This record gives sequence, C-alpha cells and structure tokens, in this order.
Amino acid sequence: MQSPPRILWVDDDEDILASAERLFRGETVHFQAATSAEEAKDMLRKGIYAVVVADQRLQRSSGVDLLEFAKRHAPATTRILLTGYVDNAVIEEAVNRGAVFRFINKPWDNDELSVDITKGIEHHRLKITQAGLLREVTRQNKRLEEMTSGLEKLVAERTTDAEKSKDEAERGLARMRDLVRFIKDLSTLTSIDELMNLIAKELRAFNTLRPPVLGYVASERRPMIVHFQGKQVVEKEMRQAWSASVRLRINEIDDRVYLANEFGRPFVKVIAIPLKRRMAALESEPEPPATLFFEHSLPDSRIEPFLAFVSERLQPLSIALDRILLEYHLKYTSYQWESTFDGIKDPIAIVDVDYRVVRANRHFHGGSFEVSCHRIFAGSDTVCRGCPAAAALSSGVPQTGQVRRGQRTFQAHSYPIRMEGDAAVTNVINYYVDVTAARELHGRVVQSEKMAAIGLLAGNIAHELNNPLTGIRSLAQVLLVELEPDSQLRSDVLEVEKAAARSQKIIENLLDFSKGGAGERQTRVSLNEIVSRTLPMLKTAMREHRSEIYLCEERVDVRVEPNLMQQVVFNLVNNACQAMADAGTITIETSAAGPGWCELRVSDTGQGIPPEIRDSVFEPFFTTKEEGKGTGLGLSMSRNVIEKFGGEIHIESEPGQGATFIVRLPRVGETG
Repeated sequence: MQSPPRILWVDDDEDILASAERLFRGETVHFQAATSAEEAKDMLRKGIYAVVVADQRLQRSSGVDLLEFAKRHAPATTRILLTGYVDNAVIEEAVNRGAVFRFINKPWDNDELSVDITKGIEHHRLKITQAGLLREVTRQNKRLEEMTSGLEKLVAERTTDAEKSKDEAERGLARMRDLVRFIKDLSTLTSIDELMNLIAKELRAFNTLRPPVLGYVASERRPMIVHFQGKQVVEKEMRQAWSASVRLRINEIDDRVYLANEFGRPFVKVIAIPLKRRMAALESEPEPPATLFFEHSLPDSRIEPFLAFVSERLQPLSIALDRILLEYHLKYTSYQWESTFDGIKDPIAIVDVDYRVVRANRHFHGGSFEVSCHRIFAGSDTVCRGCPAAAALSSGVPQTGQVRRGQRTFQAHSYPIRMEGDAAVTNVINYYVDVTAARELHGRVVQSEKMAAIGLLAGNIAHELNNPLTGIRSLAQVLLVELEPDSQLRSDVLEVEKAAARSQKIIENLLDFSKGGAGERQTRVSLNEIVSRTLPMLKTAMREHRSEIYLCEERVDVRVEPNLMQQVVFNLVNNACQAMADAGTITIETSAAGPGWCELRVSDTGQGIPPEIRDSVFEPFFTTKEEGKGTGLGLSMSRNVIEKFGGEIHIESEPGQGATFIVRLPRVGETG
C-alpha cells in the first residue's frame, strides 16, 4: 500500500507546532515537526516529504534559507512559507530563492490551510509523476532506437544463416523485414487513430479477425475504448473499466460479457492481450492495463500462429502506445495550465527586456507572440506612458504604474523574473487591472463632494446676506416713492436699490450653480446667458487679470442642463486664470460657428500646453498643478458634460503663447 504523504512543519514556537499537529489529527497524512532549521535540514536529507512548511523567522536562520535548502536537496517537495507579515521583498526573495508554492499568514484560517496543504500534496505528486514520465519516455525512445538497430543487425545475421536453407531463410527474412517495417511505422505515429489503422493493416492476413478494439485509461483515470465503425476509428468514454488482469486471455466469459454490455451485442469469441505499459508503474494508484481485444472465429489450429505473430510485435506496440499516451497526457496537462491562465479575466503577459511578448493570456493578445507588448496591448509603436516594466527590469523589484488602452485605464503591476543562474532580471510579468470604473466613480465622488461643499457655502451666504439685502432693497423702494422724481437723492437711492438687486441675483446664481445639475433636465437656454450668470462668481479669480468678453450679438441658444453648463464655463475660466503665473489677459467669446453650431472660446496668455501632454489633459486625475492645488477632474468632467450634450471640446495651444479651449455645441433653431 502507498504510505501516507509526510508533512514537515518547521517552527521554533512550540504552541504553533502543537496547533498545526492538532489540525492534522485524523487526516491521512504523517505530520512531523522540527524546531530549528538544522534539525529540519537533517530530516530533509534522510527522508522524503510531500510538503515542508517553514516559519519565516527562525533562530539562526530564516524560512527562505531553509526552503532554498529544500529546493536544492528535495526539489520535488512542495515548499510553503509561514509568516506573520508578507511584503514585496519577502515575496520576491521567497519566489526567486526558494520557489515557494504558497504563503500562509499568521494567524491562519484552518480551512484555507487544509486546502493549501492538500494542493501542496497534489503538486508534489504531480512533480514526481512528471519527472518519472519524462525519464521513462527518454529511456523508452532510446530503447526503441536500440531495438530498431538491433533488429536490422538481426536481419543481416539471419540473411547469412538463410544460405543453409533458402526457403526457410526467405521466410525468416521477410518476417524480420516486416517486423522492422512495423517498428519504423510505429515510431512515426502520433495518434491512437493511426495506431489502430496500423494494427488492422498488419493483421489482414488473419481474415477471420474482426477489427481490433483497444481499451486504455486516459487522463483523470477515464476508461476509453477505441474501435472501428466501418472504416472510421471511433473513441468513447466507458461507464466502467475492463478486467485489471495482466495475463493473456482466450475466450474468457468476463471479457465477452464486458464487451457485450458496452457495445450492446453478443461477442462469441474474444482474445484479450494486455499491453505492458511502463508508464503505469509510475502512477500513484493501480489502473487496468491497456488491452487489445480481438473478436475472432479462428480455429484452434490458427490461434497459436496468431499469438506468435502478435507476440513479436507486442513489445514495440506497447512502447509506441506508451509514447502516444504520454504525449496526450503532457498536452492535456499543458492545456489545463493554459486554460487556467486564459481564465484570468485581467490581461497578463510575460515580457522580455526588449518588450517582446514571450507568453500571454487571451485577454492580453490576439494570438501573436514575439511582438512588442505595447503594439499588442495598446496599438502603440512606443512604450506605454506610465509602464512600470523598465523600472522593474532595472531595479529587480516589483513596480506599479498606470497605462491607458483607448478609453480604458489600467493599473499595471510588473513583477521581475530572475531565472536560476542569471545575474540580472531578464523578464517581467505584467499584470493589468482595469481601474477605469473605479477612477470614474472616484471622480464622481470627488465632484459630488466639491459641489456639496459649494452648496453648503452658497446656502450659508444666501442665509446671511439675503435678509439684510432684502431690508436694504425694501427701504430703498419706500424712499423712491417718497422722494421727488428729479432729485439727486432719489437717483442715489435708485442706485442703492439696483446694487441690492444685483447682489441678490449673484446669490441666486451661486445657489443654482451649487445644485450641480442634480435632477435637472436639458432645456433651451442662451449660451450668452450661461456665461453672464457664471462670470460674477469668478471675479475673485479674474481680479489680477485683464478680461475681454465678446458675446455674440445674435441669440445663440443651446439645449443643455444649465447648471452643468455653468460648471463647464466655471472650470474653463478658472483653469485659464490658474494657467497664468503673472497678470495676463483672459478672453471669453461666444459665436455662431456655421450652420447648426455655436462656439465658446476661453483663451489665456500663459505658457501654453506642451505637445507631449496635450492628449492627456482630459484624462481623469491628470494635473500639472502642485499637490493639494488641483484634483485633475475639472477638464475630464467638462469633456464628459459637453459630449453628453452632443458637442465637443478641444485645445489650440503653442508653447509660450497661451492656450485656447474651444467648446462646440449644437445650436437650437427658432423651432428647437
């Protein structure tokens, strides 16, 4: 019987060891503990362990040092690092030096720990199996070559002996040549279908045989039957496996009943020939041997020649089947890993020092490798702005940055890969997380909080100023009635009443602006009116600058949400003021721009916008201002609002000559 897998737990804390041992009581594993790195190394030298769990902090050593030792002396053992705190440096050191399979945090969750240990045991078994399979296929291929060479030599020796008896020699020579040809044909086969067709072709001389039936065990222990349907080879999974006997069987009832049950028809005579699969010896659990079934009507006198004919071909046939099934198994295992890799929804790529893609999942590429990652990912001929791969390659530590693909923003994580024996990092794993929705949500939250603050301020101002302004205006109106129409005092009181009315109008505009368009519908409004209502709120920002305002003489109406459009005008004018370090000129003009369109232009005389960042100014959170002086959301919000109204916004700028923001909106006609 197979012995239970052994687990070695290394920790200098007796309480931790006791907790771990209690966790595995009743489990089909053998738990062993060590309290020091030296004791653990001695145990690893003497025994084979499926899993070794090491605490990161050990006396006179570290868990990574111990796992590196385990990697050298017991490479098949699964290595797990136990630590109370994991940072990037520990992860990199553990992966590069110890090839750690899992990280377990203290305190651990018992269920998650059990799952990790179980996966570690399966990983250990898989490595043992794969290593054995690779060794065995190499040995079998070599043996097949030796057999081919030996058989050719045997043919030559038999030819010399054939001189003693010409007829006997010719028959022996033909038999050997057929056998050599059969072996050579076997060496070129790549599938079960080809193998079955070759066996059927080889047995044509026995015309009372029906086409062969092959039973073999596929990946995940699925019993498969391969048979002929007419001239077509058909493969199907069976409900149960055939006899596990490894001896030759002639017309036994168990074989006939099994085939009759599976095929739904009677089988009168069946010869079952097990194939000695070398690979099966490496499996952790026994399985039925691959078996060839021959339904026949051979007389007793022909059975022995048939068996002799088959026995000469049995060993190379078994070797060829072993090779084909091993290739199937390796392809299946590779497909499993590829499916897992492709199943990750985020783009992932392994990139070399020249930014060429070595491997990638389907969310990253369309099937092309050996092409630059920025060409595949973003359609760009240059490295993506913000890509952290270069920093990860040079520093050897993981890096993070933000890159864009079209209208989407991704958080890019670059993890360096240092192959064993390499002095420098040669590849990085780029992992991309789409944060577009999160950034947009954050932008909306910031904008909402900003407008809420303005609303609170506007409410307080209205509360504190409207009452005295109402009193001033009411008293002025009373005095206007009592004073003589042509007196100078009446003119002065009239100016006081007008000033109070303007103040109340400014407060009203500020309250409307602070609503932020919440619950507001698009209405027809004059673009000039929007500008006129917004500029009084910017007098403080514009105070140090000269302003030139040119409003279109003809009425230009647009269909917008007035408060949102006010925010756009506010952002553009405020940005223009902030773009000029010294006193400058701000120009604001509205105009009709061809049939069906109107324009709003906001210009400044600042330093302009450099060409390399001109395409980025409308991105959320992009700002050139000092920290704490801007969120990078104003222009992004403005573009979203303008596009919502069916318009567009763009920039005209030359370095050192200022910048002009141009807003184009659909114009509403007389019947609009």
